[in-house]
Amino acid sequence: MAATSDDKLGALADLADAIAARLGPRLAIARDNPGATPPTWTVAGGPRVLTFGLVDRTFFWTWDEGVSNHYSKDAGTMRMVILAELRRFGHLA
Repeated sequence: MAATSDDKLGALADLADAIAARLGPRLAIARDNPGATPPTWTVAGGPRVLTFGLVDRTFFWTWDEGVSNHYSKDAGTMRMVILAELRRFGHLA
């Protein structure tokens, strides 16, 4: 069964909570546009480190202000990649 929009938004909110719980003091995560579409979140501490969200029922994330965008239909794949990369670059405590 395909995930609903509410399921996808829930997955994004869960990812934001997981990142927030692990971020060190240098970075913060915030919803860029509460209530707006497409929903996006940003991890930053000065320069933007990561932006992720949902567009056309597809998860996306970018590390470089949108120069290269990454997409997945699967929330688990998005979560795994984002958390692994944040750890790899020393952004998660």
